[in-house]
Amino acid sequence: MSSTLRDFASAAVQSKRIRFGDLRRLKRDILPARITTREEVEVLIALDAVIERADREWRSYLIATVRDFVVWGLSPVGRVDRQKAEWLVAVLSSGVARKTARILAHEVAREAHHVDDTLVIFAAGRRRKSTLPAARLTAALPEAEP
Repeated sequence: MSSTLRDFASAAVQSKRIRFGDLRRLKRDILPARITTREEVEVLIALDAVIERADREWRSYLIATVRDFVVWGLSPVGRVDRQKAEWLVAVLSSGVARKTARILAHEVAREAHHVDDTLVIFAAGRRRKSTLPAARLTAALPEAEP
């Protein structure tokens, strides 16, 4: 993960919000092309779980960016196999708002050519307990200073 994403996450955790300018900087300077690693997805999902206020476009950006990475940025491209589905369900079960998690899972399932049942079941609203340690998701996010 780049230090700029780490800095962005740190600032958002401390202020507990993502403003219009913050989101614009994230799109333009920090992740201008797309998400490139699973760790970046995990940081954005963990960040969504801790912020209290966000620009109205944040959720749309998060969903579209993660969807595109999962479907088109990870092998096998265009497909969500069992391994990819289990990872995504674990990440989404670890903190993102339930509504956002279901929308994101549904968007991934809609975009992909083939989707493993694990993700389909999750998108339908039946949750499973996360197998991804919560500490792994929040490890990259610094603690908010009092």
